[in-house]
Amino acid sequence: MGLDPDLMLAFNHCHSLAQRNAPINQAVLSTLGLHILALLNNAGKSRNKVQRETDNIIGRAHMLITNRFHEPLIMEKLARELNVGYSHLRLIFKRRTGMTLKQYHLQVRLQKAQNLLSNTTKTVKEIAELLGFESPYHLSKQFKARIGVAPSQWRSPFANVRRVASPRALSAIARKAN
Repeated sequence: MGLDPDLMLAFNHCHSLAQRNAPINQAVLSTLGLHILALLNNAGKSRNKVQRETDNIIGRAHMLITNRFHEPLIMEKLARELNVGYSHLRLIFKRRTGMTLKQYHLQVRLQKAQNLLSNTTKTVKEIAELLGFESPYHLSKQFKARIGVAPSQWRSPFANVRRVASPRALSAIARKAN
């Protein structure tokens, strides 16, 4: 029994992202980790061809959307890349994930925004540009609607310190804040 090519592709992609160790890759690594776990879970089960093809299509859609978070995605084009009809892709994706393709795309972008706000000093404008939002206002509106707070409220008061201070210095700062 050989290794599943999709599993190897996901693992290799995950490994290359982990080696870069950039904060922006954390959400992608989480998604790939879940995808790998799903592939491993399903590896031992005998499933019919339709189910395996559906899993493959959804996994590839997840990876494409996750990797292209910064691009405005045209879902019909995505379906063509996956060699499936757009209506079929929408249906199977929603059934399996509970969300639409566009909702998933937005979720990935907002997870990356959360990460960047917590781990960098980038402005909301810079993050909006990096993640492909139309404007900082659009990012802020979507962020508040989905996360529940404005990006400026999400940002940790220690975000600037976290990148340069030692854990010991951070502990001292936290004790002083309390």
